[in-house]
Amino acid sequence: MSYTIKTFVAETAPSSSADKKLTIALKEEGLSFTVVAGDSHLLAYCDAAIKTSGSIATVSSDIKAIFADKKLSTFGYSQVELVTMTTLSSWIPEHLYEKGRERQYLALVGNPQPGTTCYADYSDILKSYIIFSADSTAVSAIKIIFPGVKVRCQNSKLVIPEIMQGSDSALVVNARNGYCDIVASSNGHLLLSNSFDCPTIGDTIYKTLTVMKSFSMDNSTLSLWLCGNVDKDIYSVFAKYFPRVRLYTGRQFSFQNEEFRNLHTYKDVLVF
Repeated sequence: MSYTIKTFVAETAPSSSADKKLTIALKEEGLSFTVVAGDSHLLAYCDAAIKTSGSIATVSSDIKAIFADKKLSTFGYSQVELVTMTTLSSWIPEHLYEKGRERQYLALVGNPQPGTTCYADYSDILKSYIIFSADSTAVSAIKIIFPGVKVRCQNSKLVIPEIMQGSDSALVVNARNGYCDIVASSNGHLLLSNSFDCPTIGDTIYKTLTVMKSFSMDNSTLSLWLCGNVDKDIYSVFAKYFPRVRLYTGRQFSFQNEEFRNLHTYKDVLVF
């Protein structure tokens, strides 16, 4: 066994709903997943450290073992979505996109790492495809268990319609280990969607300020939505620089098990 369960919370009573959705987040240190009944009733959440450096068969076996360990089914979901954490992505307008040229598109903005595969995810609000790279072994292992899984990346999830369509300038900042993702928009238009190397939270704040100044955004009216690896201290530091900073916590969920209230809900906003 090459995995460690870090967090697991499950609903106290079984659900009779036939509409169950599974979302998996593939992160640098492992994966997390959420099971929801309907659109908003939480059934289970799990965060696990898992090694993806082995073979596809080994990684697939470990993921199956996690589900079996927690008595969760690997089938019967109406929707399965995989959100990969990538450091390399690029948006291509739909009229310019040609299927099969994903690696060529990414090569224009960076070098896809060895052992990665390139994917495309369509955004209806932007009428564009986001091209991104993800770990080939981990994604292949998940596809074996969940055929038909939709593969996405965090930057496509961070293009949030209710924020994008607002009239004010807005930044969505997702802080994660060693990196940050920033989406900038104004008056319904996407200005920037990118990932940056940020070893410290100070680097994340500096990069956020740089993006704000690059687009001549007024800090007094700018809405900054913060999510990711954020705690009270980090939020307080952001609040010193951005008067309208708020936590983005995703949509509201219902549950019966009060342990769900203890989850750091904005840390894994891309799963919830």
